Amino acid sequence: MSTVYLVGAGPGDPKLLTRRAYELITSAEIVVYDALVSPRIVELIPPTTRLYNVGKRYGAHSMKQPEINALLIELASEGASKIVRLKGGDPFVFAHGGEEMNVLREAGIRYEIVPGITAGLAAPAYFDIPVTHRAVSRSFTCLTAHSESGELPAFDWQALAKLGGTLIFYMGVRQIASISQALIEAGCSAATPAALVSRGTTPQQSLLARTLGEFTDPEEDFTAYTPALFVIGEVIRLSEGRTSRPLAGKKVIVTRARHQASSLQEALESEGAEALLLPTIELSSNEAIKAEVATHLSQLARYGWVFFTSPNAVEFFFAALHRAGLDARALSPCRIASLGPMTTAALEAQGIKPDFMPSEYHAKAFAREFVEQVSAPHDKPLLLPASALAHDDLAHLLQEAGCRCERLPLYTNSPIHYEAEELRATLASADYLTACSSSAVHHLVELLEQYQLTDLLRELPIAVLGEQTAGAVRSYGLDPQLIAPQATIPSLVGALIERLG
Repeated sequence: MSTVYLVGAGPGDPKLLTRRAYELITSAEIVVYDALVSPRIVELIPPTTRLYNVGKRYGAHSMKQPEINALLIELASEGASKIVRLKGGDPFVFAHGGEEMNVLREAGIRYEIVPGITAGLAAPAYFDIPVTHRAVSRSFTCLTAHSESGELPAFDWQALAKLGGTLIFYMGVRQIASISQALIEAGCSAATPAALVSRGTTPQQSLLARTLGEFTDPEEDFTAYTPALFVIGEVIRLSEGRTSRPLAGKKVIVTRARHQASSLQEALESEGAEALLLPTIELSSNEAIKAEVATHLSQLARYGWVFFTSPNAVEFFFAALHRAGLDARALSPCRIASLGPMTTAALEAQGIKPDFMPSEYHAKAFAREFVEQVSAPHDKPLLLPASALAHDDLAHLLQEAGCRCERLPLYTNSPIHYEAEELRATLASADYLTACSSSAVHHLVELLEQYQLTDLLRELPIAVLGEQTAGAVRSYGLDPQLIAPQATIPSLVGALIERLG
């Protein structure tokens, strides 16, 4: 039997999703979502899920509400067991959730309500604006400034002016001057603090704080702030003196493969930056050597050491191991070497503590220190799980030192296609570009060369993770402005804060 879940997606920050909301959107067969659901939350939905974008933004509705109601009934009749109707904020706060609940109830369709954090409370909080405060506001009132006619709703403005506390208008960007004028005429002081809170809780958030009287110009256009709340009250003064996050207002390009980008993206966004995802490669198992992989995994006891040079190598190695019906115990005859902290963290997530890690995280140091520090490194061959496109520098250096190396190209790196205008817009708007691997650099340059856009890269500061990636940047005549002191995401973000913050 089908169940339709009316789910609140919260105000935009994926970390503000409720646990129940996350469970549902990552397991639903069908998701019907509004335009106010943030792209970061939509990205959490598995690619196998059927998606319906029904819009619902003022002036650009994809579907009218009766059409959405009909769609929910139609989808439920198809027999899908789990259908999520995903809404920005809370489904019962200016989101037509009550109407959709009644439609489902009348049609005899099972439903469940999953509340979400409404923007009226969360967005001001991200600017240090509490909607209540014992000293200045003992109440808050949420209103919608939208009406079917497009005119300002016929509120009792004198009652609102006398309420005190905090007024929070949803969907009021086109009515700012009218709201301000109406409240002043009803008795509010023109000096009352007021603010437009735009895209609250997201990296694009902004605050325009003034007095109520300064918002009364009917010629002023605030549509660029959409979606936004109009907040009025003394609590706005509490935002004065707040400390901005160090990367607030900065745009940083992330070129990591999409499934890996989240750690860097989240670290940048937690410091206030807007992370622009521009993955240049897509990783997949190397299906051409399945039989060879199976042979190597069944003969791991042959190897004295297994060398892991990246988190990707760890991920694909253990995925292959599990497909073969094996687990970490299969590595017990071998010793494990890791190129750096990120690779070590990936190994430890699999329950493996490496036996060797160099003091510097690049191929030359890896080979030199391994030969110097490890006793009897030549007894058995070494296994190097890697990308099919990875450079053979480490293998060559080890072989020159007398070690026998066998590379296992577990996965392939495929380039991702972009339109020229998309690339141009992303690179031209950014403050920095980050690169965490040589392959990401090579694929990005190849992509830009196709459209003759390499000059854009020369004008953009580049931050890299480690000397090997820096070498890839230099090979194109470019100079990385920033090299993370350590080959870790926190170190890279810390260096960006020091440079930009």
